[in-house]
Amino acid sequence: MPCKSWAAALIVSGAVGETSLRVELAFGNFVQTFGRVYSSEEERAEKFATFRRHFDFIEAENSKGHSYTLGITEFSDQEPHEFKSHHLGLAKSNPLLLPGAHLGTHEYSGAELPSDVDWVSAGAVTTPKNQGQCGSCWAFSTTGAVEGAWQLATTQLVPLSEQQLVDCSRENNACDGGMMDSAFEFLQKQDICAEATYPYRAKKGRCLPNCDPVISKGGVTGYKDVAADSVEALQEAVAQQPVSVAIEADQLSFQLYTKGILSGDCGSKLDHGVLCVGYGTDAGVDYWKIKNSWGKKWGEDGFLRIRRGGHSSHGECGVLQMSSYPVVTANAPPSPTPTPTPPPTPTPPTPPPPSPGKGHYGRPPCQSDELSGNIADGFELCAPPCDEDGGCPTDVPSDSWGSPKCTLQDQVGHSYCGLQCAFGWACPKGAQCYKSSSHHLLGVCAYKVVPTWVSATLFMKKEEEVVV
Repeated sequence: MPCKSWAAALIVSGAVGETSLRVELAFGNFVQTFGRVYSSEEERAEKFATFRRHFDFIEAENSKGHSYTLGITEFSDQEPHEFKSHHLGLAKSNPLLLPGAHLGTHEYSGAELPSDVDWVSAGAVTTPKNQGQCGSCWAFSTTGAVEGAWQLATTQLVPLSEQQLVDCSRENNACDGGMMDSAFEFLQKQDICAEATYPYRAKKGRCLPNCDPVISKGGVTGYKDVAADSVEALQEAVAQQPVSVAIEADQLSFQLYTKGILSGDCGSKLDHGVLCVGYGTDAGVDYWKIKNSWGKKWGEDGFLRIRRGGHSSHGECGVLQMSSYPVVTANAPPSPTPTPTPPPTPTPPTPPPPSPGKGHYGRPPCQSDELSGNIADGFELCAPPCDEDGGCPTDVPSDSWGSPKCTLQDQVGHSYCGLQCAFGWACPKGAQCYKSSSHHLLGVCAYKVVPTWVSATLFMKKEEEVVV
């Protein structure tokens, strides 16, 4: 916008005469630097008002002599609620069980720890990326951890595809959030794509059947959690390799962070997945070095340092509460060269006729035409396959009000029937109305029994996919 028009916008907003020339010039520089285009003079005035409040906050906080510095960032014209809605993304994922993925918990061994670690300078960390306006931080944390582990195993540092996780990981919720552990579980059973051949688009798309695999299926053998609330356990894990960590990042100090060691009561309500790539001490202040996913223009060239220690047992910003890292092997068998033709969709085998004298949807052991399914940790059910039109057997238990619906899928994509419910009393005796998320209205009747063996893991379809 020409200078004359911009000055006019400030007059309309009432800014001229009330705001120092320094703030006005800072806003003009911000608009030019980050390519801001506003739809109207009214929107521009609103954004200037937000920018002005943040400018005042920056000056007030920097005057307190913190170990960190706030400044103008890409997010300086965004209200906190706008920022939170687009740039975080840690959220509870779908409760699938993938046996063998979790390889235990990393406890501190008691060994002497290095005084400082920096995997960036060691060449095990790719350049910070930008998740954009998509709640996919969990995917960036995951790929960063696998990139680092693979480099340490093979000396090859190759950017991996976050979009593959966003599009294909049904254990997670694409731009609506996810968890790193669930993403590690997904990658355990997949060829892992290069970012160059499966580029990031900041929105969910169709899962591509082929890519240029960097790591063959089996290269990620599982993951380990790190003992919670232990500085030494996380230090030891980070000294071994880059580690995925969760933090609370919804504070204004994150939004406007530019450099230094962030300290203060920034909370422990985890909402953001990042990558811990080292630790050290600067001017007597211990810190963790964090790789973020908000681009290179944010923070210290895309990185952040937060205080190591602090006044909470959970660590600064909750950094000690939930961390994990992948376990990889460089000896995975090579994947065949991908072809442009996708493989044919597998067809489920034709089930045998049901055993006489017992209806469907009961407690396992199941009918001969039903799948013994595990839907979550400690929940099992009997699920007959849906017919070609999405229909389901109607011989429900006599004490159930649940409706048979084609509402379940296995990990291959085959569809199965379950008793759909909305309240506990809709299920047969002994069953509970299991919902995959507190945000979902509908669930499926399942039995709270830890199974010794199941033939498949099932998960809830999205409500809009359920055949009615």
